[in-house]
Amino acid sequence: MRYTSISEELEVTKFKKRVEREFEGYFEKNGFNLIEPRIFQKYDMYVRSNFRQDSSRTVKVLSGNSRIYILRPDITTNILGEIFSKWDGEPPLKVYYNSKIYLNRPDGKILENYQMGIESLGEDVFKADQEIVHMGTRLMGTLGRPVILELGSSKYLDGLFKELDLDQDEESEIRDLISKKNRYGLRIRLKELELEGTVLDHIFELQGDMREVIQRANSHPMNSEMREAIDELESLMEGSSSRYSSGEIKFDLSMLPDLDYYDGIIFKGYCLGVPNKILSGGRYDRLTEEFGLRVPAIGFMIDLDLVTRIRMEEER
Repeated sequence: MRYTSISEELEVTKFKKRVEREFEGYFEKNGFNLIEPRIFQKYDMYVRSNFRQDSSRTVKVLSGNSRIYILRPDITTNILGEIFSKWDGEPPLKVYYNSKIYLNRPDGKILENYQMGIESLGEDVFKADQEIVHMGTRLMGTLGRPVILELGSSKYLDGLFKELDLDQDEESEIRDLISKKNRYGLRIRLKELELEGTVLDHIFELQGDMREVIQRANSHPMNSEMREAIDELESLMEGSSSRYSSGEIKFDLSMLPDLDYYDGIIFKGYCLGVPNKILSGGRYDRLTEEFGLRVPAIGFMIDLDLVTRIRMEEER
């Protein structure tokens, strides 16, 4: 966040601290305990968990023994190593963090972004999914503007791509077009690959009202992984529909996770008048195996810089 004067910086910092205390109180009320992530992260561990990410955006540091580290670009992978070195998986563990991530910007400067978030480890999957989605929606509700939480599953597209005869580069290209919502580009590429008429040709129709999306999805062929994605999303919403107002949550089966390690429920939160996502998260059970023990795991991060700016605008 940039400031035009020291008085503005002090005002914003004071306001942000107020929001931090509010969110920390909410997390602790719901049984989450503070964990402080380390600033450095092993480069090879991050790349292994996020093989599709642009590693040029990571801020790299060379240690005294010539090993490459990075300033943390993601807090979840940063804290898991710390947690699993001291935890045997029992009982369920619920933590929250309040820290920064660091990324290279296109202009060569380093982006510092304040984030808060929670991680639920070892909890019953259905119970944890309900709790995390509910808490994310509640925090979005403090913005004072209309909000939408887009809910999807990485399993749907993962399952779909397993049905297609694509090489890695072709799949990456299609995923990129979907993530950018590039309808025209996707239509052209599918024609070139002779994939017209497949579910990919209708992927942008699978977003919107929950029941309508499920109805449309059921009209297309599905393998077991795609069916599992639909069943999990449907069960999640049916089990917690009384918590949400109409229009607050939308389904999006074309949603792709921001990070490769998500392997189930994924979600992103937006509010009126702001193009960037305010909140994002999802389930990442598979990632925990890389730290020596597979446990159910889900969490989210909320962009504290954006939340601060929006709430200051609403209170003025």
